[in-house]
Amino acid sequence: MAADSAHQDLLHGYLAGLDRAALTALLTEAAAADEGLAERLRTAAVRESLRGGSTDPAALARAVATALEPVGPLDRDGARHYAEQVQDAVGLLRRALDGGAGAVVVPLAEQAIVRFGEAVAGADGPSGALSGAADRLAALHLAACEQARPDPVALAEWLAERHLSPDHGRAPSGVAAYAELLGEVGLAAYGAVLGLAWGQQGAGQHALARRMEELHTLRGDTDALVAVLATDLSHPSRHLRIAELLAAAGRLAEAVDWAERGLEAAPGQRTHDAPLMVFLTAHYGAVGRRDDAVALHRDQFLRRPDPAAYRALLEAAGPEGWTGQREWALAELHRRAAVPTARSWENPAGRLIEVLVAEGESDAAWSAAVRYRAPHHALLRLAQLRAATHPADAVPVYRKEVDEQIEAMTRESYRAAVGWILRLRDLYQQLGTPEEFGRLLAEIRGTHRAKGSLLADLDAKGL
Repeated sequence: MAADSAHQDLLHGYLAGLDRAALTALLTEAAAADEGLAERLRTAAVRESLRGGSTDPAALARAVATALEPVGPLDRDGARHYAEQVQDAVGLLRRALDGGAGAVVVPLAEQAIVRFGEAVAGADGPSGALSGAADRLAALHLAACEQARPDPVALAEWLAERHLSPDHGRAPSGVAAYAELLGEVGLAAYGAVLGLAWGQQGAGQHALARRMEELHTLRGDTDALVAVLATDLSHPSRHLRIAELLAAAGRLAEAVDWAERGLEAAPGQRTHDAPLMVFLTAHYGAVGRRDDAVALHRDQFLRRPDPAAYRALLEAAGPEGWTGQREWALAELHRRAAVPTARSWENPAGRLIEVLVAEGESDAAWSAAVRYRAPHHALLRLAQLRAATHPADAVPVYRKEVDEQIEAMTRESYRAAVGWILRLRDLYQQLGTPEEFGRLLAEIRGTHRAKGSLLADLDAKGL
């Protein structure tokens, strides 16, 4: 380390002693052999050229043109260096703008945005630095337009062309940011350019569709917006958005129709149809179809008879229909629970038990579990819910859990078994028969006397 420090001191002394010409020649030679160094030096030269602050239009134009030209490939380091150049150019134009040169800055900012878009189209990948530079360019252009108030038609046509260009990156801002500057005349001109492209390219252009949506939303043209949205119905959420737009416009019958189409497009898909169901339930009454809300939820319950669908059905039924729909739904769940299944993992009574537990009907849930021979894990859950009031029902279930944990023959399962044995002790005390627990404990110790780890765990708990 001492030798390295000495060499650094020697190098520093040597370089400090060189005159400007010799140092320039040395750096130029080093840069010719090291592209990374050359790129850093070129970037520094460009940034230095932007620090003068001249507001002469020709000088500004030359400085911006130089700054918007990358000095090397836009890999990770190159993208960062280029973003620094662009930000320095933005700073230069900002200073000119602060001096009231908005009319000069607008076309220069537009040229910068175009050149930036062309340059970043060749970047190796996404870059936070480039995104930040794009945001600054967009903000600069908008601020310059707010100061200079350019012709709205010319501005609209430039914006539209940039928004249609595949290399526009994230600049400039969307048309909504320029709405006050454009006015109705400018928005109409913007829409004319986009509309021509829409007629030629159509629904396959998702980026164009988003621009069209933004424009029609801004102008409050519901029919035009629905027409654009309707070109892409690949997801039920699109149907919902159309329905919501129409409902907001007071066109409830059309809104309901679109929501129903969305349900038909993705029946039985919880994440997709739940919002559509909520929408329809909220709006059926307004179009004189209140009974259809109940019918819709009954249909959904038949497709997926879980607690969520059950609750939605009862809510749709309202106080006057609650009892009848509840009886119908529970009867359907009982009917399904009685049908045996060959799939060992499926409990046909599971959903019935879930619904009854959710309603606080633990006794009815227990009866259903016993009647339909629910698997052990379902009985165990119910036994835990009912242990305080029905300890006798819980005893055989807990006893079976002890056996299953011991049969697993792991340290963790032995500890779990001891935990359930402790719960059994509490149940027998609650029943007033602690002597039965003593016999049970003796049986467990005798049966598993060769399992030293289990016996050690029992001893540790004083059992």
